Amino acid sequence: MSDSDNAKNVAKYIIRQTPIGHLEKAKENLNAVVGEEIMDSPEIKNEIQEYSENHLNQIDTENNTKVVISSLTKDSDGNYYDQSQKLKFKVDFNSQKVSNSETIEVENELRNIADEVLKSYLEKYYKAEVTKKNVYFDSNANKLIILISAHNINFKNFWSGEWLSTWELDINSNNIKGNIKANTYYYEEGNIQFNLNTNFDENIKGNNNEEIAIAFVKAIEKNENNVQCDLENVYSDFSDKYIKPLRRKLPVTGTKMNWSLNQIQFNK
Repeated sequence: MSDSDNAKNVAKYIIRQTPIGHLEKAKENLNAVVGEEIMDSPEIKNEIQEYSENHLNQIDTENNTKVVISSLTKDSDGNYYDQSQKLKFKVDFNSQKVSNSETIEVENELRNIADEVLKSYLEKYYKAEVTKKNVYFDSNANKLIILISAHNINFKNFWSGEWLSTWELDINSNNIKGNIKANTYYYEEGNIQFNLNTNFDENIKGNNNEEIAIAFVKAIEKNENNVQCDLENVYSDFSDKYIKPLRRKLPVTGTKMNWSLNQIQFNK
């Protein structure tokens, strides 16, 4: 394997592991280490695109709104869709902005109802300023897809996090396949990451589009609430079970420090 191939593999690995909100800094550092020629290669550009899709990136549009992208909402020509905003578009992954957008017509009753039901659910449980959605009807696969992207980034306090929720409803069988990813990153005087990735598979019932749409969103709510409850149980004893064992209980001498001032001698 050539040096160039090694450099590309290193760059791809680092991009893949980069927490949300830190991609631009990672690219800047990689430019300095492996060089602009490597970073401009098709392999690295493809890795950045996959990163953006996997993290359900929220991309700025020309109208100062945001759209959520995923490989699930992309056609064979590389166009992405946000049917709620009636947009078909491409993405400039260097600037992370929409390009070549055009207006489309969307006439699918199930999608439209599910969009409204999901909107009410998100208003109840999610922070509006960090959360975006994409409700997409794939006519070729006869599937209804729901994407929930919550990116919470706080550079000032040295943390970032994301909640990524992806759901596919097979219209023919009423089967739901879902996936939830939660990633948090704390880096004040240290580096701690928490990653969760869990899948779901179940069937819903409904006799018409309204019943199916409501049942779909209720299934999402149920599974997301279950994950939240499980996380709260983990957090309740996270410090004692997971953090404290990482710290050295005794100094290298094997003897506990006597913190009495009378016992400490200072060299002057």
